[in-house]
Amino acid sequence: MEKGIVNTEIGSIIIYVKDDKAIRIEFSNEFLKEIELGIFTSQIKEYFEGKRKKLLFEVEINTGKTFKRVWDFVREIPYGQTMTYGQIAKILNVNPRVVGFAMSKNPLPIYIPCHRVVGKNDIHGFTGGRKWKEYLLNLESSQQY
Repeated sequence: MEKGIVNTEIGSIIIYVKDDKAIRIEFSNEFLKEIELGIFTSQIKEYFEGKRKKLLFEVEINTGKTFKRVWDFVREIPYGQTMTYGQIAKILNVNPRVVGFAMSKNPLPIYIPCHRVVGKNDIHGFTGGRKWKEYLLNLESSQQY
């Protein structure tokens, strides 16, 4: 397994790659030494620079059918927009808790932009923590054109 690291204004993004496919993305509140990893880190950098709206590298996700349905749907939420857990649940005909659980198990945040899924009255949690979720939502809203 290989690892790439990209620094942002608030910490580092770590991407894990196996057999030329991304398998996991993690957030660190620390600034780690950057490690280039071809298309994987270059696309993440472009996203944070506002030059890329969607990550398009190859991924491998091993999960059940329900999570995949939710993740496939969330992947299509447009850049800079949000949907609530309830809205997604209604469209997919599942319980909002299923949507929340799928978001909490998302191995590839940003690629599957679970930060764009919010609560009805609050942004709620995020794999990388609330600070990262707020940062990503603000980044996307400031890059609208």
